Amino acid sequence: LLLRAEEGGALVLEYVAGGTLADRLHGGATAPPPSWPQRMRIVHDVACALEHLHDASAGAPPVVHGDVSASNVLLDARGLGARLCDLGSACEGFSAAVAPTRAAVGSPGYADPFFLRTGIVSKKSDVYSFGVLLLEAVTGMPAAGAPGSENLAARILPRVRAQGVAGLVDGRLGEGYDNEEAGDVARIAVECLAAQPGLRPAMGQVRAAIAEKAARSIAKADLGDHHIQLSKLLELT
Repeated sequence: LLLRAEEGGALVLEYVAGGTLADRLHGGATAPPPSWPQRMRIVHDVACALEHLHDASAGAPPVVHGDVSASNVLLDARGLGARLCDLGSACEGFSAAVAPTRAAVGSPGYADPFFLRTGIVSKKSDVYSFGVLLLEAVTGMPAAGAPGSENLAARILPRVRAQGVAGLVDGRLGEGYDNEEAGDVARIAVECLAAQPGLRPAMGQVRAAIAEKAARSIAKADLGDHHIQLSKLLELT
């Protein structure tokens, strides 16, 4: 709840009880790491949010989020529904590239190298950061490496390009993941992480690709969510 006394009003925000995706993936939460279907549902939700921000339809200006990261993805109490938060670095109204005078855009490990070199941020900067998030969801590894070491994208992207995800999928998943989906999602990440922004797909294309390639897991997560809700209703009756 955010109050502004001078306006005499209040901004009421949804309470999301599941913590951040970063906590769930990297041990900062008491809950276990998300299952493979949960991860696919989460990244699809984030892709939908970014597509909505980038879309300039209905007269609304496009918005560049500017800080896509696992720490800025909040999960609901069941760990299924995701909310993309923290628009403190957002740029409104820029459908192409701009050179902002503000602070650096992007968290360590997620920041677009093109932006870091040029100071130019665009919707494709969000696409890059989302590609890192995809690799993080597949591997379970943090995006930023230890001080002085390479970040996740620099460390494993050449291997993913050459060999796919063999040996890179989060070991905590055991055999509870779809190997074909993991390879397909990693290939989507590779496209998002293209060095030149013009070679990266638009978020609408990314969202559609995830919806197609991970359809079985997303449906499985939705079905599990339905069963949880039904069980709770039965407990109340």
